[in-house]
Amino acid sequence: MSVGAIATFASISMVWAGALFLLLGLHTLLRIIQRLRLRFAGNVAVATIVDVEVIERGVDDGGPIYTPIVDYTTRAGERVRRATLRDPDLSFPGIGATVRVVYRPHDPDWVTRTDWFGAVLSALFLLPVYLTAGPFCLCFGIKMIIS
Repeated sequence: MSVGAIATFASISMVWAGALFLLLGLHTLLRIIQRLRLRFAGNVAVATIVDVEVIERGVDDGGPIYTPIVDYTTRAGERVRRATLRDPDLSFPGIGATVRVVYRPHDPDWVTRTDWFGAVLSALFLLPVYLTAGPFCLCFGIKMIIS
């Protein structure tokens, strides 16, 4: 493989990496905005886990992923049955356990956990990395292709 081909491959890889970082940054930013909107516009309820969907993975892949299915009652007194939580987890408290959830007032079947602190904190640490590395890799890769 010639030096020119390696340089071209590296340049294209930098552009792709930059685009990927920017997309991850945009996705993270949208999740932060969604969590904040839910924090102020969503309704909180106590739900009971009635079932679970399990995605089996090996120990090397982090173990199984659990997606609890819950029953809860909305503020309006409507009973919501078998709503699937939007965010799967690596831990599972067990069938019959109660968890705090938040749901959209206009769509009570859309329900997720109220783990604001962990979700927003991790996103705030990752967002600057994505939004710094993305433009750098993208600009550097384009500069390498042009020159």
